[in-house]
Amino acid sequence: MGLRGEGPNRIMHAMVFLALASICGSVITQGVFPNPRKVFDDGILDEKVLGEGVRAERFELNHMVITEWGRVFVGAVNRIYELDSDLSVISEAETGPVNDSLKCLPDMSAASCQYSKTVTDNYNKVLIHYKGLKEKLLTCGSVFQGSCEARNLKNISRAHFYYESETGSILDYAVAANHPTASTVAFVAPGPEEFQSEVLYVGTSYTGGNTDVITKQLRGHVPALSTRSLGKNRFQLAAKSDGIQAEFSGIYISKDVRANYLIDYVTGFSSDIYSYFLTRQFTNPKDKNSPIVSKVIQICQEDTFYNSYIDMPLVCQTESGKNYNYLQAARVTKASKNLQLSFGLRSADDILVALFTDNEGDHEANSAICVFTMQYIRKKMLENVQKCFRGEDVSGGGYLSKKQCQNLDPFYQDKEYLCNKDLESIGNIVGTISARSNPILEYTRTWLTSVAVTTTWDHTVAIVGTGDGYLKKIVLETHERAREYEQVAVDLGSPINRDIEIFDNYIYAMSKQKIARLLLSNCEARMSCSACLQEGDPFCGWCVLDNRCTQYTQCADSLSDRWLFGPPGQTCVAITNVSPRTISVSERPMLYLTIYQLPDGSDYTCVFPELNVTSPASYWAYGVYCRAPDIKQSGLNVKGSQVLTIALNSSETGKLFLAQNFTYFNCSSLSSCSQCTNNSWSCDWCLYDNKCVHDSQLLCQPGAVLSLSFRGLNPNKQHISSSSGMKGPQFCPGLDQEKTGEIYIPEGVEKDIVIRGYSFPQPRNLQYTCHVMVGGIEYTSPANRTSDGNITCHLNSMMVPAYHSEGMYNAPLLVYWGDRYRIEDAQGLFVTIYRCDVLSKGECGLCHSVNHTLPQLQCNWCDKSCKYQSHCHSLVYEPCPAPQIQIVTPLTGPIGGGTYVNISGKDLGSKFDEVQNAVSIAGIRCAPIRDHYQPSQWIVCKLGPSLSERVGVVTVALPDRLAVTFHQKFAYQDPRITRINPTLGPRSGGSYITISGQNLNTGRDITASIGKVECVIMRDMVTSNMAFCETKPVNASRDQPQPFRMFFDGYEEKNLNVNFQYFPDPLIYSIAPLHSFVSGGRRVTVRGTNLHTVQQPMMFATYVDQNGDIRTTEKQVCKSQGSSEMTCPSPQIPRRHLQVSMTTRTRRSSNHIEVELAFLMDNVAFVRNLTGAGVNARMAYYPDPIVYNFSEPNSIKKFKGEVLIFEGVGINLAAGKYDIEVYIGTKKCNVTNISETQIFCTPPQSQPAGRDEGGNEDSSYPVVMVKIGNLEFKVGRLEYERIAMLTFPTEYIMGIAAGGGFMLLVILLILILCRRQSHNAERNYRKMQLLLDNLESNVRNECKQAFAELQTDITDVTTDLEGGGIPFWDYHTYTFKVLFPGLSDHVILHPPVIEQKNGVGFTEHGLQHFYHLLGHKYFLLTLIRTLETQKTFSIRDKVNVASLLMVIYQDNLEYATEILKALLNELVEKSVLGKHPKLMLRRTESVVEKLLTNWLSLCMYKYLRDTAGSSLYVLYRAIKLHVEKGPVDCMTGDARYTLSEDKLLRDKVDAKLLTLNVFYEGEVTPCKVLNCDTITQAKEKIIDQFYKNIPFSNRPWACDLDLEWKKGGIPVTLQDDDNSTMKWEGWKKINTLQHYRVFDGSECALIRRYQTIKSPNGSLDTSVVSVNSSMPIIRSESDSGTKFFHLVKHDEIQSKEGGVKMVPEVFLPRLLATKGTLQKFMDDFFHNILSVSSTMPPAIKYLFDYLDNAAIKYGIHDPDILHTWKCNSLPLRFWVNIIKNPDFVFDIHKPVIVDSCLSVVAQTFMDSCSTSEHRLGKDSPSNKLLFAKDIPNYRKLVDRFYREVHELPGVAEKEMTSYLTSVSQVCHDNYFIQNDDVPETNKPIKLAYPGKVYKSSALKELYTYVHKYSNELLEVLDTDPVSARMQLGAKLGTVITAMEGPLAGRQAFL
Repeated sequence: MGLRGEGPNRIMHAMVFLALASICGSVITQGVFPNPRKVFDDGILDEKVLGEGVRAERFELNHMVITEWGRVFVGAVNRIYELDSDLSVISEAETGPVNDSLKCLPDMSAASCQYSKTVTDNYNKVLIHYKGLKEKLLTCGSVFQGSCEARNLKNISRAHFYYESETGSILDYAVAANHPTASTVAFVAPGPEEFQSEVLYVGTSYTGGNTDVITKQLRGHVPALSTRSLGKNRFQLAAKSDGIQAEFSGIYISKDVRANYLIDYVTGFSSDIYSYFLTRQFTNPKDKNSPIVSKVIQICQEDTFYNSYIDMPLVCQTESGKNYNYLQAARVTKASKNLQLSFGLRSADDILVALFTDNEGDHEANSAICVFTMQYIRKKMLENVQKCFRGEDVSGGGYLSKKQCQNLDPFYQDKEYLCNKDLESIGNIVGTISARSNPILEYTRTWLTSVAVTTTWDHTVAIVGTGDGYLKKIVLETHERAREYEQVAVDLGSPINRDIEIFDNYIYAMSKQKIARLLLSNCEARMSCSACLQEGDPFCGWCVLDNRCTQYTQCADSLSDRWLFGPPGQTCVAITNVSPRTISVSERPMLYLTIYQLPDGSDYTCVFPELNVTSPASYWAYGVYCRAPDIKQSGLNVKGSQVLTIALNSSETGKLFLAQNFTYFNCSSLSSCSQCTNNSWSCDWCLYDNKCVHDSQLLCQPGAVLSLSFRGLNPNKQHISSSSGMKGPQFCPGLDQEKTGEIYIPEGVEKDIVIRGYSFPQPRNLQYTCHVMVGGIEYTSPANRTSDGNITCHLNSMMVPAYHSEGMYNAPLLVYWGDRYRIEDAQGLFVTIYRCDVLSKGECGLCHSVNHTLPQLQCNWCDKSCKYQSHCHSLVYEPCPAPQIQIVTPLTGPIGGGTYVNISGKDLGSKFDEVQNAVSIAGIRCAPIRDHYQPSQWIVCKLGPSLSERVGVVTVALPDRLAVTFHQKFAYQDPRITRINPTLGPRSGGSYITISGQNLNTGRDITASIGKVECVIMRDMVTSNMAFCETKPVNASRDQPQPFRMFFDGYEEKNLNVNFQYFPDPLIYSIAPLHSFVSGGRRVTVRGTNLHTVQQPMMFATYVDQNGDIRTTEKQVCKSQGSSEMTCPSPQIPRRHLQVSMTTRTRRSSNHIEVELAFLMDNVAFVRNLTGAGVNARMAYYPDPIVYNFSEPNSIKKFKGEVLIFEGVGINLAAGKYDIEVYIGTKKCNVTNISETQIFCTPPQSQPAGRDEGGNEDSSYPVVMVKIGNLEFKVGRLEYERIAMLTFPTEYIMGIAAGGGFMLLVILLILILCRRQSHNAERNYRKMQLLLDNLESNVRNECKQAFAELQTDITDVTTDLEGGGIPFWDYHTYTFKVLFPGLSDHVILHPPVIEQKNGVGFTEHGLQHFYHLLGHKYFLLTLIRTLETQKTFSIRDKVNVASLLMVIYQDNLEYATEILKALLNELVEKSVLGKHPKLMLRRTESVVEKLLTNWLSLCMYKYLRDTAGSSLYVLYRAIKLHVEKGPVDCMTGDARYTLSEDKLLRDKVDAKLLTLNVFYEGEVTPCKVLNCDTITQAKEKIIDQFYKNIPFSNRPWACDLDLEWKKGGIPVTLQDDDNSTMKWEGWKKINTLQHYRVFDGSECALIRRYQTIKSPNGSLDTSVVSVNSSMPIIRSESDSGTKFFHLVKHDEIQSKEGGVKMVPEVFLPRLLATKGTLQKFMDDFFHNILSVSSTMPPAIKYLFDYLDNAAIKYGIHDPDILHTWKCNSLPLRFWVNIIKNPDFVFDIHKPVIVDSCLSVVAQTFMDSCSTSEHRLGKDSPSNKLLFAKDIPNYRKLVDRFYREVHELPGVAEKEMTSYLTSVSQVCHDNYFIQNDDVPETNKPIKLAYPGKVYKSSALKELYTYVHKYSNELLEVLDTDPVSARMQLGAKLGTVITAMEGPLAGRQAFL
């Protein structure tokens, strides 16, 4: 900082430093200036586990490379990753798995290989950042014969694939090894001068061993070592020679040994002008059991054809002969200074650091590090070459082609020997002289796997990875010695990959699946100088003045004394001493700091942080010195001592860099002699002044105790005389409690006592006194000093405080010297004042006991009380009175004895000897226990056994006294157990057992056991006849019942027939139903195992209230129905804890809360929390249902029919019909059906009796009560309608009788019958009316549900549409699908078969001529016209010809457009002359119509990708998502949500949404499915959600995966058809999730199926085709003839619940609901494609203008005709095709139901283009009715679009030509490679293109039509004058001859 010099600068420095010191003062007490730094304890900064979601059999990371700007690229199995420097994934490119075969050449476009392919993982073999003219990421994999790609560094998914070459030779593109474990090494280095660029050097292991002949042949073409181009012909061999003996820029292993002689390439690098490969291989090429040798291979970079090849052994061997022969890894680097000196190298020379092991590599391997100089290696190489040039045979080595070694004149220079590029006959030198080195570091049982090397300062550092996941940091000190200084765990247990990279100050290392970034040197983490230097990190040193550990470049001034570094043990700069170290607060001396290695040349300041004070420092011989601060002015109050810090600040950095402690002390704050003298400070105690001083000579009276630290010097440097010699705290006066002993004083008695101590001073003029504090009274007594150690005190009479009730009182005793000076008493001295009468409690025996135990108290029994001996009137002994027994427990005991009996009372003896034989019970001795005896008060004795039950008295007979007995008698009893309940329980314990028997309360200690396990007795509940115990847990259930036993004071009752058995704990498998209402009480069925083992199981629920608190409901008692089932009432949730929305009824069923059910089953812990137990225990609580009162007056309902209906709300949301009870009076009404708003029940036949409020029967109408769980609703009363019977008055009967009434009697009978018939009819009518009402209710509910679905928020769909990009097909796939719809293979995807005749290729030559002939416009038009006139030329042929022409000319669309216009002119003219001009372009009846379709498709591709495609994809996704929200019948394709009436599911299917937690490839994702989905449907939905942003072709097939459900922890594989499939009457119902009872929240797994599923009889599965699924549903052959169905049988109408059939038309509103949901997406799409924008291709304007001009030309004035022409062109020929087939554009799957919806959309679009009006009625198709109101709006869009296009400026021919050229260029880039140097007319047609199709195959396919109709075509050409003039016939003949050769009977053209 330059603070030396001028005064102002120093003042400024002082001010700045004062501020700094004030800041640092608050932190200095925490340590030596700690800096807040980020410390990485494990050394890992960032880490990332890769591979999640990657489909691979065995994922692992293969290679890593880092760019100069810190971008990390990782090559792995099936992936290339791009990461930033902190390992965040930026992007990833998928490279596999792919369909591949070892026997096939790479072909991504079609399956051209005749051999079967399998899904193969792609292992990354080469990963190189190439910095050529255009930077690329070069990657090669193990698939497609080891082909490579060049990837864009900005987007690694964009790659140029080099999968074939123009020559077609495999050796031009097969670069890497095509096996996962085979090695490949590649690196970029300079090549021969003629290449003028860098090349790629590649070493590849042979992979054809142990394979078939085809694979052996293919891999035999791949060189072992090769040089490959990085220029125009990238990855091809850099050079080839076509001389007599072919030469390549590569070398091969001999064919006869390569299958078994596998060379493992370890690494490769460039050094000087040579390229090197390091390998491991067998010593003997023909013996696989021969030892392994490591070798180094050298190739001169100036050598093109590998004539300079040399290899030789690389040996790492100890001096003792131990050989490390397995090379594991190696790196080359420039030697650092220390290694340069050690090896004697120049600075620019390279060294090779190599790792070796003594076996192939495992955790038992021993490892070594060897270092070779490249100068030394080249020297040994030279020696081997010179042997060959001397004629010694060292060529070939048995595994390379053998060349000659000749004795040549030794005139070559060293470089000419090593760079032999001219002498082709000499080469392939396999050296015998080895390069050797001794290990510089060895490890035992450590496998070294990888190494990276760097240099710093003057050291070389190796970063070494190990097989167990560690990184070792090793400094290479010399050529003989290395030192490991740090080890960091990266991924324990996983070997570190060979690719370790060092970038900036970081290490990047990989294991199999993890990549980590570590600090190269974590200097900042070392907080002290010693920590910085002791580990010997060569990167770190201590920056002295910065006070931190840094790298050399980070230290502000890196002079030698300011940056310390070196090996461990280096001494740090430190303040080693502060003199003086202790300072009195009254002094301010100079402080001398002794500092080792203090840097010179800096100004220093002393800083005292705690005081915020600084002091200038000056140099002295051993450091610096400065003045101590004035402690009094600082305001610091020092009590005793205070440790302060002195720190040193440098003017250069302004930082505190050194610190040390020193101490201030204050003697005057010490109040006792021992404190004053027992320390290291200079403090003395003044005896006669009673104070502590710093200088006793000046401040004390004579006589002082000196400090331990006294050294005999006063401040004036004079000796202090100390005649007394008292030094240290041992000379301080003090009392000794141990010597004095206990002091007892009777109350009210004066007594002299002696107090002992030490160093009691002479009293002089002061008096000793004793002070006793009793309560609040201080008793003072005089004392005399009798010696140095004795003081006598005369204590006065003292009284115990009145509040103290005990017999003894401890009072503190203090001794003073004078009035103020107290003698120290470290332990405390007490006087015990006692009272004999209180100690004895008035008992004689207790008084004698006190006298026995404490005779010094002199307490005696006299005058009938206990007194101090001197207070007794007489000393004559008085006998004690007779004992008294007050309590005896227990009063029962077993006949076996052993009971401990407690006897309490008074005067029960004064010592144990008196009672030892004094107790008997029922005549049997009870032996007292000495340890439990309390004199006079308490006897505990152990009862002896009795032979039988008996009753007797408790007697105590003391010597010389009368025997006494207790007033209650003691009983000997024999207890018995009769039974226990229950007799079984869970092994977790907690079962309460009720024990019945006799005398169960016998004795004191009652225990029970089951076998050997205790059952805990509830002691307070034991009675004579009953006891209870709780079982304890056992480790395992017992197979057999265990005996139940009880023990009474150790006596076992003799029951032999009572047993208890432990069962496994109860398990719960299912709970149903899982819906309840808030008031609870719904019957819940619980199924499981061992449920019967719990006596009183209880269920409760936990939930979160409105405040977010977790609460628990009251427990509900469950009833067991056996071992596997029990029923429980659902718990009630208090309304005060619910949200307001739950206490009020709404119409939305989603208004509910969820709770977690749990159970209390004794001590079984499992059932108390079922979360994660595989049991769905989440119950949904809905608002309570409401049942309305009868609406009739007074709520009295008249019952007329057979069914009683109750109205309400929310009835069936959480209740079934069995949960509802209806009572009419005293009888039940049978509930038959319920709905959300109604309850139906059948009442009793006759009206039940009514009851009053007291429950007694009365004559009133019965009360109707509805009970739903805990809810009760009194809805009113019910009055049965009484049928009035027909009666006649008596007088009428008498009249009839008088008239001979027989006739009237007959009439009467007839009338009665009629009346009854009428009444029955009325009842039937009412019953039918109820059924119709029920039907109407169902219809109403369906309509309500449809209306609710219509209101579905569109955001539900748009939310699901969020995600990744749109999966467009590439241009090739799109074009092929449009031109050849429905085909997956075609002849144009394969090269043509070249026919050979006499060595001449007729087909190739003929195709050239045919292509040129097609270039004649007149010939091509004549060809098309001629073909269309042939009767056998079908429409299919016309379509094929149009597509072939477009394939041939899609790279020359300008010519294709001319042909199209010419043909369109003819078509327009033909249509105008016809009767129906509107039909033009309506159907595909000519070549031109299909040609127009193809032309539009090619021109619109870019528009689709950039503009219109997104809205079409959104529409497709919206349809698919919405359709899949409801049930879809997989057999018929019918769905609940559809736009097509034909595909409407006309049946009511209850579908419930399930969310499954699916585990797939290391990831758990919640997936939504329906419970009615088949297993295949569920798998496809799950795949959709896992591969949301992945194209369909890259997804796995559903049939390749199995869905496993974890049912109770046991995985169950779900299948569409298995043994559990339901069968009846020839039908089988395909399994659904509901069939397996999969519940919401279930845990499932999606796993790959590796074997073909077989049917139970062993045959391969056949299939049931699912029309909606992308894959078939598996079924077995045994099902032949069986009909399958999913939701609805194909030929039946299902009846609904309750017996009422649903009218199918009820479901038609669902079409409207679906249309309403999808309306927005259709509108967006139509607006998108019917809008004029800048992105609209000019082809549309060009086509419409052509049609406009054609109408004008031919006088077409009807606008409808022109409108129709335009509609038939663009909308019909293009858009309708794309709408119906979005899979042409996108890589998607189109289910049948989606296809039907898209057809409706397409038809709606066509109707919108029509000008004719259609009258709609009830018989019109539903799809037309559906969009009847929308089509007029769409028509307006069409009209506006045509009008706006018409108003656009015309497209100039030049503009159209430019546009067509750009489209052609897209075709050219994606399809063909042309030779631009050849004129267009002379360009050869290549037979095979590395693009997507073969134009030559299209030409040959088109020629088949020429061949078929050649005679007709030649005839037309000959007769047509224009053709004749152009000699087109002759030219065609030339083509025919070239294609087919001269044929008999036909003219041959030349």
